Amino acid sequence: MSVVFCRGQEELDSGICMKGLNLLGHAQMIELSIGSECGGHGKCGRDRIVISPEDRHKVSPPTAIESAQLSAAQLGAGMRLGCQCFPESDGLSLRVFLPVR
Repeated sequence: MSVVFCRGQEELDSGICMKGLNLLGHAQMIELSIGSECGGHGKCGRDRIVISPEDRHKVSPPTAIESAQLSAAQLGAGMRLGCQCFPESDGLSLRVFLPVR
């Protein structure tokens, strides 16, 4: 069970899913840049990801930082900030989509 990052047809498997590690950290473990410029503090809003509809219940709820950075429509569509989004438990299978920049 792990976090799989999808970019177009490419799938990059982190090989792990840890509750205490945000999705930005999961990407960094496999040297995958998802756009964070502020070091994961939620200030830049550049590490935008989209959680698959079937997996949205498997991650932490949106934070106040995300609500300030993302519109209600974006949040409703599953967009999150990788630095603010955590798996709800260890050992989950999550699919995370990386928007085309």
